[in-house]
Parts: sequence; structure tokens; C-alpha cells
Amino acid sequence: MVRKSSRVLCALSTVVLLANAVCAQQKPAYELLPATTQAVVWIPNSEALLERWDRTQLSQLASDPAVRPFFDEQRQAIENRFMEAGWRLNVTPEDLSEYAIGQVALAWLELPQSPRKPFALAMLVDVEDDPQINARLLEQLDKELSQRKPAKATIQHAGVSITKYTMPKRADQLLAENSYYAIASGQLIATDDEQLIKEMISRGKGDAVAGEVLANDPVFVEGRKKLNISSEGQIEYFVRPLGLARVFRSIGGKRSKSNADLLAVLQNQGFSAIKCICGEVSIGQEWVDMQHRGYVLADKPLPKSAGILDFPNKVDASIPGFVGQNVSTYLAMNWNSQEAFWRAKGLVDELAGTPDVFDEVIEGIKRDPNGPRIDIKQDVLPQLTNDIYAISDSKPGVPDVDSRRNLIALKVKNTDAMSKVLDRAMRNEPDAELVDFEGHAIWQVVRRDDQEIDLGGDFGDFGAAPPQQNAAGAGAPQPWLNNWAITVYDGYLMFASHVEVIEDAITQAKSGKESPLSEEKDLLRVSAAIDTHFGEDPASAWQIVRNSLAYRVQYELFRAGKLQDSQSMLASLLDNLLQSDSEIKDKAPKINGATLPPFEKIARFLQPGGLMFRTTEHGWEFGGLLLSDAEGLAPKPSQANNNISGGTARVSTADAEAKR
Repeated sequence: MVRKSSRVLCALSTVVLLANAVCAQQKPAYELLPATTQAVVWIPNSEALLERWDRTQLSQLASDPAVRPFFDEQRQAIENRFMEAGWRLNVTPEDLSEYAIGQVALAWLELPQSPRKPFALAMLVDVEDDPQINARLLEQLDKELSQRKPAKATIQHAGVSITKYTMPKRADQLLAENSYYAIASGQLIATDDEQLIKEMISRGKGDAVAGEVLANDPVFVEGRKKLNISSEGQIEYFVRPLGLARVFRSIGGKRSKSNADLLAVLQNQGFSAIKCICGEVSIGQEWVDMQHRGYVLADKPLPKSAGILDFPNKVDASIPGFVGQNVSTYLAMNWNSQEAFWRAKGLVDELAGTPDVFDEVIEGIKRDPNGPRIDIKQDVLPQLTNDIYAISDSKPGVPDVDSRRNLIALKVKNTDAMSKVLDRAMRNEPDAELVDFEGHAIWQVVRRDDQEIDLGGDFGDFGAAPPQQNAAGAGAPQPWLNNWAITVYDGYLMFASHVEVIEDAITQAKSGKESPLSEEKDLLRVSAAIDTHFGEDPASAWQIVRNSLAYRVQYELFRAGKLQDSQSMLASLLDNLLQSDSEIKDKAPKINGATLPPFEKIARFLQPGGLMFRTTEHGWEFGGLLLSDAEGLAPKPSQANNNISGGTARVSTADAEAKR
């Protein structure tokens, strides 16, 4: 019996060694993809990722009996939405779950030499070097694809058989949708471009191929160097922002509805100086379910309007006294308003298609006899500090489309001076009315004739309503926001989605006490974890998200089929830029959430998370994390290795004073 067991163990060891040898011979995706790759998501080891994923709260949520039926029922709808977002290789995770043994990569490429189809998609998966297993994989893919009745053909390249599927054209489709599949050098390769799959096969075999690979691209190399990429991440990514935007626009076939080409404007105004965003995600750590490290590589100083991205590492360490206990998200950031504001001129002028329109607007605000007659340069900007805060919460009670509430506060130097400027401006606003709250005046604007629009999901979402149609059918401009409130109180210019949010902030400030949020366990846990993983050096922004509070409204609206009515302002803006009027009007929910359990059933899985953001000489570094359900605080910073040099600000007034 002992001898037989030894033989079994020896055989298993041999299999493992052979599998590892095969994986070692397989080239990483970065060495197979061309330098025209605009974005890639790379999983170095899919099996390790799944093992780490099983440790997390999110995995437990997905497996919970109360939630599992929803995912089973909606899987097809979710896959359809994934395809609409740009993935059309007709391969699902279920198709690969039995066969993937190593790396998995998804890539989006730009093909500027191909005007009819200036993009390509690619997928790479390490598989067993076993002809029988691979034949079964290709048969399974063929069975899935054949349900769509494609035309099939076989292409030979470098001794490898490539199967080509041409899908039937849809009614609105101009080009045929082709998919190419092959297994070569122990890797499944799937693309929608024939030349690309041939090049990847040749590179995998070590053959010479014209053109540089992504691994040698200077931007790719420099971005990963600045990030200080580690060997601990389960997911890596690399993105060229404007390039990926061009690819997605080509895939969707949608253009900006304005006269200006938004991507061309961003290019012209210096945003191409943002070379790449790269990052890595680690999953299932002891104290943290998910840790995200990232770096934005940019040429500095940023030219033209790109200079509005000016965030000094001077974020406020303390939480303002107006912040209440039950906020779901809190953000503090530092923006160089005095200089960065004027950098918007070129962007505004080019978007408007009229030179000097920015200056004319500023001058009109100052001199128009029917306007507020406010000098932005002399009356407003000198009163602003660089400190900006944003909070969000939700109204108590049963969630509805108006439950999400947001407040943005700008710290000012002189409350009285800023109040006079605001009053002068608001007295010229026809829909504004004064609300008296305990002797303090709040300006409230309610445009009752317009369709209601909710002020975004999380803070920082700004957008517009769909354009109304006049009798002639032309789009009439609509105000950005229909319901909002604004005031100046105790050193802060407060702008909010609901007047009640400002009233709550004033009540909290009047108590004279330190913000109760600074003593909340969620914040203390997140703060300690951020310091541990990202260090304590000064930052330009930091954030806490209390997920068990932040997603309650959206979740319940989703269950009720009303989430689209409460769409965030940012999503609304993107819809207006990229969608047609008919698409905007179609608010039918794409995925049905009726089978989900009440939020209280899943809230225990949603742990708090946080983010820090720091300006560097060559761009910005950032880190985010989602805590595990481990009780207590994370280890002190000295007990852990910081992956990004630096960190976030402390979170309480007492801590800040102690450090000073």
C-alpha cells in the first residue's frame, strides 16, 4: 500500500512539474500583443485568482443562497451588456472555466491603418498542452458559436489551424462580425482580426514579426516602473485613456452630438499628456479583501487646459465640524483653484467652437446690467481656499428616486464677503427663493416645470438632463440641475442636492463639537488600513466609502426597477454626449433585479473601503482598498510594507493637532 501511494504521489508530482514547465514556456500576453494595444487586463494566474477570490466577502455574497438565483437568472442579460460594452468574441467565462490553467488577458487595440474597422479585440488564455483536451475546448466553442448560424472557414498559419466564424449581419450592421480562434503554444487565442491572430501565433512560436510588442513600449515600461509593479497582484491593467476612448467610440459607432469632437478637443487641449494609467489589484489579504494600487503617468507640467488637473499634496487632515455621523461617503481634496480655474479657457472655447467665449462669459457675469455683476477674478476666487469636501447620504425611510443626497463644500477665507457675493448672484436667479433656517438664509432653486433630475449617485457626479424637444423638433437646452440649494455658513460655501442636507450640516456645525464621523469605527478602520498599505505622506485627496450605507438606495431602486429614473448625473452627461435621442428616451431596465433579497439581507457582506490620491513629479499615484470582515484595526504602518511610497492624511482634528 505504501509503495502504491508513493507511485501515485510521484505521478502527481510529475504532472505538476510538467504543467509548470509548460506554463513557463508560454509567453506572457505583454510579449504577444502589439504596441498599438490601448488597454489590457492581465491575470497572471487565473487559478490563484479564484483561490484568493474565495476568501473575500464579495465571493460569499455571490454564493449566498438569497442572491445566487439572481445571478443565475440574469447571467445572459449581464453577458449581453458586457458585449455591448465592447467585448464581441462570443466567449464566456463558463466556456473557459474547465480549461484555463494560467494567465488570462483581455485587450483592446487601435488599428489606425484600417479606417473601416479601426479597432481589434483579443483574448489570450493559457491551456493544457494536450491535444485531446484542446480539441474538446474548440468543439465546445464551436457548439456555442454555431447556435448563431455563422459561416465557418479554416485558415492555416505557421502550422496552426485558425477557425474563422462570420456572424450573420444584424439589420443595422455595416461590417461583418468575424471571430478567429486558435490554440498555439499552449495558449487559446481569440480575436476579431485575422492579421492580429497570425501575428500573435508567430510571436508565440518565436518567429520574427514586424512591429514592436507592448512589453517594449516606452510608455508601458515607464508606467509600470513608476507604479513599482509587484509580484503580489492577482490582476494587472494598463490603459491609454484617450486611445481606449477612441476604441470604444469606434466599437459603439457613436459620436458626440455637439459640433465639437470631444476626443479631438481633449487631444488639442493637452490631455494627451496623460500617457497611461496602470495598476494592480491584490485580493484576499489578511485585513483587506481587495487592494488596488495605481499610477497615472503624465508629462509635466501639463499643457493648456490639462493644467486644470492641479492637485497639491495639501489635503486637509481634519474632518470639518459640519459633517454628520451617518454620511455614506466622505471626500476631502485639495485643488489649486486660483491658477487651475483659468486653464479651462482653451477647453471651453474649443468646445463652444468660438474663440474667447470663456473670457466673454466671465466679462458678462461682471458687467451685464441684468446679471449678477460679479467679478470672478476679484470677488470670488480670492475668497476660496484650495480645500474641497464632498459628502453623500440618503434620506431615512423607504428609498425612492429622490433619496440620494449630496453636498459639496468649498472652504472660504471670509464668510461675510462670500455671502454678499452669493446673495448678489442669487437675486438674479428667477427660480431662487430664500429659505430661513434658524435665522440663517439658504437659497433654494426649484424648477417645477422641468423633469426632476437627481444630483448624482456619489459626490462629484455632474451632468445634464436629456434635451427637450420644441415644436420644430430641435433640441432646446435644459438647465443642468432642476433642484438644488446653496448657502455660505461658518467658512464654507455649501452646494447641495437638497436643502435639508444643508440644514443638517448647519445643525451639526452649531453643536460646536468635532464631527462625529471621526470617531466612527468604519472610518478608523479604513484610515488605519490606508496608512498601513500606502503610507502616511501628505496626499492631495482621500476618501472613505461606507458601502453598507452607500449602496442601500441604489440597490433597493434596482430591485424595484426604478434605478434608471435615479441615474447619476455623470451617466446622464455621458448619455447625452454619446447616445441618440431615442436611446436616451429608452429607460427600460436592461437587467431585472426583482429576484434580489432586501438590502438588509446582504448589507453584512459590504465592508467599508477607502482611497488616497497623491501628486508626484511624473503624474499621480493612488491606492484604494476594500476591507475584509476582520474585527479591529489593521496593523500599524511600521508592521507592513508600503507598496506605494506615501499615504493619506489622518482623519480627525485631534490627530491633526497632535501631528502639528
